[in-house]
Amino acid sequence: MDLHKLRGFHAVVQQGGFTAGAKRLGLTQPSVSLQVKALEKTLGFQLLKRDTKRVSLTREGEVLFELAARLFETEAEVDDLFKDRSLLEPARLTVATNQSIAAHILPPRLDVFTDRFPKVEINIHNLRTADILASVRDGSTDVGIVLIEPGVPWLKSRRVLPYEMVLVTPKGHPLSRRGRITLADIAKYPFISYTKDTETRRLIDQPFERVRQKISIRMALGSTDLIILYVSLGYGISIIHNLNIDEANRVDLHVRPLKRYYGREHIHLIYRDEASLTAAARVFLDLF
Repeated sequence: MDLHKLRGFHAVVQQGGFTAGAKRLGLTQPSVSLQVKALEKTLGFQLLKRDTKRVSLTREGEVLFELAARLFETEAEVDDLFKDRSLLEPARLTVATNQSIAAHILPPRLDVFTDRFPKVEINIHNLRTADILASVRDGSTDVGIVLIEPGVPWLKSRRVLPYEMVLVTPKGHPLSRRGRITLADIAKYPFISYTKDTETRRLIDQPFERVRQKISIRMALGSTDLIILYVSLGYGISIIHNLNIDEANRVDLHVRPLKRYYGREHIHLIYRDEASLTAAARVFLDLF
């Protein structure tokens, strides 16, 4: 069936006449009249009674008008859906990162994001760097956030927020009073580090390995916040990134930069490619 002819018939009945129906469609009255006549010829039924000033429906016309009304209501719903792109977005944003970023970097950005996408369910997975990269690659994660340059050709990487490595000791620790500190000075004291085979642990160990200086590991923990807690309790000293340092934990800690041994690092956003991202995921990336 020719939908243009059906649309003409529907408009005539809905508006109560050929002139009003034609005006509704932006057509001339004669052209709409021809559409209706052609439709009647195609179906083999008279659809409209034309012996009054206001058109009325035949029995066959009533049946067809009811079907046409449902059809064009559905068409209007489809148009509205595609006009509002946010309705087409998936109801989920999946982010993979570590605990430090999830706790200290994401909250203010998620405040902005949830204002823009209040219906999107946000899933945040706390993973190791290798697992973050794997999850972005296989598509189970929209955006990964890591502390190092991933250096993998099949993923896109965007360098964003800077951070630096710092030495943290309890307040009153002998190293807190030293003007200049060497790696050998640090190695003399019980050390709290990150667990083995993590990127941050490897980053911390590199300067010591270059000078063949051995650290005295007392504890290995998987969380920067836990390391800060145990340092403040006096179990040892540590080298951490400064993302978790705030005024609250500075009360119990002495913090000093180690720029002589560690260069400035950056948080990196990881994703497959811009084209594969939803509008919600692209907005999330732009919050950094």
